[in-house]
Amino acid sequence: MMKLETLTGTGLWYVLCILSLLLVTGALATIPRSLQTIHGNKTRFFAALNAMLSISVLIVLMDCAMYFDNGPGKSDYKTVDLFLFRQPWLLYAGVEALSAILLIIMEVLHLKRRKHFLTEDAIRQTLNFLPEGIAVSDETGLVRLSNLKMDALCRSLTGELLTDTDRFWSFLEEKQESRYGRIILRTPDEHTWIFESELLMAHNLKYRNLKSFARTYRQITARDVTERYRIIEELKEKNVRLQDIQRRMKTVSDLSGDMFVEEEQQRARATLHNQLGQVLLMGRHYLTHSEKTDANLVYMVTRQMNRFLLGESEGIREKAPAAMDSLSEAIAMAGSIGVTVHLSGNVPEEAYIRGLLAHAVTECAANTVKHAEGDCVNVDIAESDEGVLITLTNNGKPPKGRIAESGGLLSLRHKMEDMGGIMHVESDPVFVLTLVMSNGIVPEGSDDLG
Repeated sequence: MMKLETLTGTGLWYVLCILSLLLVTGALATIPRSLQTIHGNKTRFFAALNAMLSISVLIVLMDCAMYFDNGPGKSDYKTVDLFLFRQPWLLYAGVEALSAILLIIMEVLHLKRRKHFLTEDAIRQTLNFLPEGIAVSDETGLVRLSNLKMDALCRSLTGELLTDTDRFWSFLEEKQESRYGRIILRTPDEHTWIFESELLMAHNLKYRNLKSFARTYRQITARDVTERYRIIEELKEKNVRLQDIQRRMKTVSDLSGDMFVEEEQQRARATLHNQLGQVLLMGRHYLTHSEKTDANLVYMVTRQMNRFLLGESEGIREKAPAAMDSLSEAIAMAGSIGVTVHLSGNVPEEAYIRGLLAHAVTECAANTVKHAEGDCVNVDIAESDEGVLITLTNNGKPPKGRIAESGGLLSLRHKMEDMGGIMHVESDPVFVLTLVMSNGIVPEGSDDLG
């Protein structure tokens, strides 16, 4: 079998040398990665073994070439070297094959470890996908970890790469004063960012109970708050305008001696507007669904409103059919505009609570038709230690935004507050009207609430 010394200088020898160089390069590249891997003792063993085998083969190949270039007998080589040169070349080819197999095994182990363990590359790739910027440095300010967003922000603000977090934070403080470890800064692309700095303590896993083995790191984060900042600025401008309006209203209030009279007039106008809207909705529903509407009720309510508008009414209210009280009348009127009212729970017998509930049902039914395009109002009545809890919802479309209280809702709120009750309106995600009336409180004039 051909020995290695007789193979020197041939094409096969050059093939062995090239393969050996490639294997040495691959072995040296896997050593740092194996050292950084947590609990990777098997990987470190294969990396060390692979490096030893590949480097040994390369050294033998180079020494053999130098020995025969200088000529046998002119080189100072030991007997061991000469013994290695006289070994079959297939032995070295087999060692190279073993080194290649070890390299493949290490890559397979690395891929498996990446699927089951968090690696440094996986952490870096995850951070680079974040829309926020983040950078971590040691006690000296040297950057140990930084994602693409933070690097881009640093270049945009300073024109330099992020290498020192202390210098970068000092630059930020020169541009804007730091408050509670936060800096709000606008970048050249007209985006507003909040930069935050905090200290982190990292403990050695073996000595995590000893403070002397803990290391301090500095973390700087950056969040894009352009939209939030714009909204805050708009709110500030609106607050300035509101303050100006409040000052004017206070001036008018101080000069007006009839403030309470005017307020009562506004409530009366709102109530009239709400009742007129109810009559119009009832008439529209009767024209389109006459078979489902009580014609006598429509006639009675329309006649009463017409007499009032024409000045013929003297405050005597016509009674609903079948001696209805205010709540029953409100439910009947809701049905006349195509809205079904479902009551759950025990309806209180107190006239003032039934009157408030009638007002709420009337307003919710009208809003369900006009704004939510629904046909059902659900009323849930419960008793608690605080008093009677009434919740009203509908099956219509959810509100597009915050509900502005005006007209009937505003009138209902005034009545609730006058009687010591609480009213709460929610619009997200659905419309919910909540009324809370305390036990044992019977306000004056409660008989007129219906």
